[in-house]
This record gives sequence, C-alpha cells and structure tokens, in this order.
Amino acid sequence: MAYADADVARGQYQDDGEALIGMARQLADAYEEAQTPEDREYAADAIDDYLSECDHYAPDEALIALLDLPMTKLTWPLVDSVEATLAERGLSAVWPLLEAIDGRVYDHGGQTPARALETLGAMREVDVIRGLVNVMAGAADDDLKAAAVKVLVGIGEPVVPALEEALFDPAARRWAEDALGDIRAARTEAADVVQGDGDTTQGRGDHAG
Repeated sequence: MAYADADVARGQYQDDGEALIGMARQLADAYEEAQTPEDREYAADAIDDYLSECDHYAPDEALIALLDLPMTKLTWPLVDSVEATLAERGLSAVWPLLEAIDGRVYDHGGQTPARALETLGAMREVDVIRGLVNVMAGAADDDLKAAAVKVLVGIGEPVVPALEEALFDPAARRWAEDALGDIRAARTEAADVVQGDGDTTQGRGDHAG
C-alpha cells in the first residue's frame, strides 16, 4: 500500500511528506481511540505496516507523531522501533526532536516530549551537540534556542568545545555564552559542594578528637 501516493492523489495533502505525517497522526489516534482488544490489535498492525513500508523515508515529524502512542504490550515494540530509527538518523533529527521536547507536538498532553528527549539520549553525543548548536545558529525562534541551551547545559562538559567554537558565530554567540555561563556555574557549584563535604568531614573529626 502506497500511503503517501494515495493521500496526495486524493488532494488531502500538499506533498508526500505531509501525507505521511498526517497518516502517522491518524494511526496514533486510531490506536488511542480503539475500544476493544481487537480494534487495538488492528490499529497496532496498521502502524507496524506503516513503519515497515515508510520508516526509511517518512519525515522525522511523522515518526515523532508515533512517539505519542500509549505504552502497551502491543505498542512498546513500535515505539522502540521509532526511537531507534530517529536515533540512527542522527544530526538531521535533532531539530525536530528538540521541537517535540519543547512541546511543539500534535498532542500536548501526551508522552512525546519525554520520549523525544529519551531518543536524543540514544543518539551519538557528537551528533546531538552539533545539532543543538545548529539550532542556536539557525533560524529557530528564541524559545527553541533556549530549549537547545537547556539540553546542552544538561549534557555538561562535553559540549564546551562546540560552544566555544559557536562564540564566533554572530547568530549563536548569545546562546553559546548563556550555555557556557550555566555550565561554569554548575562546575563551580559542584566544586563548592565537594569542598563543603571535605570541610564537614574534617570538622567532625576535630569535634570527635
């Protein structure tokens, strides 16, 4: 079954990519709205067929729509497959995954943001860092760039070389400075905690003596 061609031919979508996104959303909705075990099994089979045929060329946004599936015995292999496919795409998938993490999703009450963050965690760290820096340097709005900063700060020290390089990019400089400042602050705080633990230990020893 050629999902995209069929939908575009009916004039429902502007192109194949939009059709595949729409189909993924419909399939996720169909599973969530299924009333009987038979209906849920049918919906899960339809999603499996969709992934078998389309996962290698479906837009990132289409696969991200399927991250919203409720986790059941039928769906966990499907969600796992989607996360693995997105993680394998690497750099190109970072931007749309960050949009999902930032809540720019079809279902605002679903699991997509958390699963998108989980998917980033399964990627090669170098691709995640470069992808997030690309967001800061690109045409993203300030909210998305702030989301990139937050994730980069969460990664910590490994992002410092890329951020220092980003300081030379006028579009990224402000955001790189923010991220570096937060990482330095976290480093200082961690050092203070370690120092404080050391002082406390010695203080206890003096008291005991």
